[in-house]
Amino acid sequence: GLPPLAGFFGKLHLFWCGWQAVLYFLVSIGLLTSLFSIYYYLKIIKLLMTGRNQEITPHIRNYRKSPLRSINSIELSMIIYVIASTILGISMNSIIAIAQDTLF
Repeated sequence: GLPPLAGFFGKLHLFWCGWQAVLYFLVSIGLLTSLFSIYYYLKIIKLLMTGRNQEITPHIRNYRKSPLRSINSIELSMIIYVIASTILGISMNSIIAIAQDTLF
């Protein structure tokens, strides 16, 4: 996660709790994997900002919309993921309440 976003603060909290629990090895592995993921995130953001597509594979660069369908599979999967994450985000309080009732 990048600093202004929620994923960053979630990871920061996990790393802080791991550090306080003296789980240094797990925290170091988490930090290392976060550094690798930030490298790839920034690579994609750079590509989006500059508009250059030299680093894109030829399969994606030559991707064209199917003339038979108005929505292709990539667009459909993105729509499904956006709807699912929106529903989860809206109903997260009730999911957490159910989990708390189950555990405590």
